[in-house]
Amino acid sequence: MTESASSAQDLTAAERWRHRFAFWMHRLQGKDYQMTVPMFGQPVTLVVTTSREMKRAAEVSYEGFFLERILSNLREGDVFFDVGANIGLVSLIVAHQPSFRDGVVHGFEPEPRNLDHMRRNIAANGLENRVRAHDVALSKEEGTAELFVRGKAGEGRHSLVSERGSTGAIQVQLTTMDSFCRAEDALPTVVKIDVEGAEGEVLAGMDGLLKRHRPRELFMEIHNKGGEDKMPDGSLIDDWLGERDYERVWEKRRGHGRHRHYQDRQPS
Repeated sequence: MTESASSAQDLTAAERWRHRFAFWMHRLQGKDYQMTVPMFGQPVTLVVTTSREMKRAAEVSYEGFFLERILSNLREGDVFFDVGANIGLVSLIVAHQPSFRDGVVHGFEPEPRNLDHMRRNIAANGLENRVRAHDVALSKEEGTAELFVRGKAGEGRHSLVSERGSTGAIQVQLTTMDSFCRAEDALPTVVKIDVEGAEGEVLAGMDGLLKRHRPRELFMEIHNKGGEDKMPDGSLIDDWLGERDYERVWEKRRGHGRHRHYQDRQPS
């Protein structure tokens, strides 16, 4: 695989029209539409209720490099934390991979509509025993906070730290990754973070965890809002992770943000 082209395959124009026609026929009948499409070599089923969800399913290559990077670093028996899971697309793709055999996914999504869709997608794929959806936001501390929301179900731009473009706000539950892991007796080996500017907040809530357990791989999207590549104390994410012996091994720009991959310098 090269950096010049992603191997992720989008749907063809004919396939898109076929799914779009079926989607609108189901909508006219008051029914949800289930579409099964190949994603990174495996069939993934999505319960589609909005045109935005269909677009994301049809154009999986939009984040192809990032997803390929994640998938190429999975191992059998991994515990994958999907922080900012949305409707569960990344969780489902990971769970379907042969390299993830016997692995478990924990998806964290505080927005109720997205959480409901994630749970329905998990059921549609028969993955209830391997993918677990949690209605909580991971942050630097436990408590509650306002989540600034925008758009319909499937929207991925809800944020705890930025009101930009929001259409309202809801109260959501917060916990830290350290507290969650202690309560659930779950220890992640691979972590993906995509939380619209609150990346530093999630990392700060991992500090206690890193003293007793070190995830092997950290993947995140750095957004140009909210923390903007900084921790709550103002230090750069690179520096904070570097002090904890994590090395940035890959970065790729995506729109106004950046995808990054960090690895533990102290692998077990």
